[in-house]
Formats: sequence, structure tokens, C-alpha cells
Amino acid sequence: MNQLSTNRTLINVIGIPAILYLLWRGGPVFALFIFLVMIIGLDEFYRMNTNGRQTPAKLTGFIFSGLLAAYYFWLPAITLLQGMILLSCFIIITFFLEMSRDKVNPTRNMGINILGMMYVPVLLGSLIALRNLDTSHGAYFTVSMIVAIWICDSAAFIFGMKWGQRKIFPRVSPNKSWVGSISGLVSSFIVFYGLHVQGILPDLTLLDVAVFSIITGFFGQAGDFAESLLKRDAGVKDSGKILLGHGGVLDRFDSIIFASPLTYAYLTLVYYPRLI
Repeated sequence: MNQLSTNRTLINVIGIPAILYLLWRGGPVFALFIFLVMIIGLDEFYRMNTNGRQTPAKLTGFIFSGLLAAYYFWLPAITLLQGMILLSCFIIITFFLEMSRDKVNPTRNMGINILGMMYVPVLLGSLIALRNLDTSHGAYFTVSMIVAIWICDSAAFIFGMKWGQRKIFPRVSPNKSWVGSISGLVSSFIVFYGLHVQGILPDLTLLDVAVFSIITGFFGQAGDFAESLLKRDAGVKDSGKILLGHGGVLDRFDSIIFASPLTYAYLTLVYYPRLI
């Protein structure tokens, strides 16, 4: 076994049980873990987009990540309006900060800075709010979402490698095929339907199963494509090297970045109000 395979095995053996434990634990410990993931992921995003033409101001994004993590943790005590005020303030601060930095291409710098804040803290940070919302169900929805994404990725890879001839976006991700993508979507449906039949998520309707399948099986894969687009534009293979043999944090959380806020939105706006 070469060093790369050893590193990957080590990360899997330690990382997967650790993440599942943190999901089960929830509370401040899980929120702190996601905050660290947000910081590392945002740093990866800024590093990918820093070169001679553009230099985003990282500190603004890091401070915003900390405040947003606290915002997500204390939802719904802190309202959406207050969250919008927080975001607006940081966009304004970004403008003033760029004026004082005397760097070339200020519009590009601010665009990268704000996109980074939206892409990582706003989207990925919603996992904190989702886990807190899921407390009454013992984290089943949060765990189910992540497991469905893992199985979707595995099914897409296996079926795509064997039968995937027609590619979806070869310019963005040359190895991803229609067969693999559809297989991943079907596997997500099987996961949620199975959880419903087994009584783990007994209150799901067939519509709920379909929606959660689309969130994890379609939008989860869209998150993968989005990160591939960012990496291809930056000219890098992986977003980072912190996860030995697995690339960076964004490489591992790319699907969750899109799926988490949509899962939270559906549970908040549709699923839980229906049960009242």
C-alpha cells in the first residue's frame, strides 16, 4: 500500500467516526467544529483566488465567519432580519477596507471576498442551524442528509466508471457522466425511502422523500460541480492539502455546502409547520 492510500485510509478510519460522533453530540461542540471547517474552507477559497491580479482581504471573511457561526447557533432567537443586517454591514466594511488597502483590481478583490463569504460561511454554516433544528429528531435528518450524499457520491462514481459514456459538463468535470449522476439521484431516493419504511423517519410523505432526494442527489451533485468549476478556474486539482490524500475541506464538503441550507429551508418552511 503506497503512502497516498495509507493517508486516505487513516483519514477515513479516524474522520468518519469523529464526524458521526460530533453530529450525535451536537450543541456547542459541533458548532465549534463547523466553525473551524468554515475558517479552513474560506482560507482555501481565498488561497485559490489569490495571485498577482487579485488579493482578497481574508480577515474580513474570517471575522464574518465567526459572527455568522454564532448567528446560526442561536437561531431563531436571532432573526433573519438581524442576519441580513450583519451581512449588509460586512459588505459595506469590505468596500471601506478595500479603499484603505491600495491594492490593484479592487472590484475583483471585493467580488472574491464577498463570494467567499457567501459560498462558505453562509451556505456551509447553515449546518449548525440544521443540527440545532434537528435536535428533536436525534440528528436523524442531518445524519440522513450526509449519509445520502456519501451514498450518492459512491453510486455516481461506481456506475459512472462502468457505464458512463456521455459526460455532463466535460469542461468543468470531465469524469462525471449522466449515468453516474442519475444513479446517484436514484440512490438518494432509496436512502430516504428506506429510512421512511424502516420507521427511522416515519413522518415523511412521498413528497418529502422526493424533495430530500432532489436536495441530496441533485443539488448535492451541483455543489460538487460548483467546486470543480472554482478549482478549474484557479488551475488547481484540490482546494487544499489538509486532509491527507483527500485534498482540502472544500473537496469533502462541496456537496454539503449546497444541500445543507436547502434541507434547513425545507424543514423550517414545510416539514415542521405541517406537523404542528
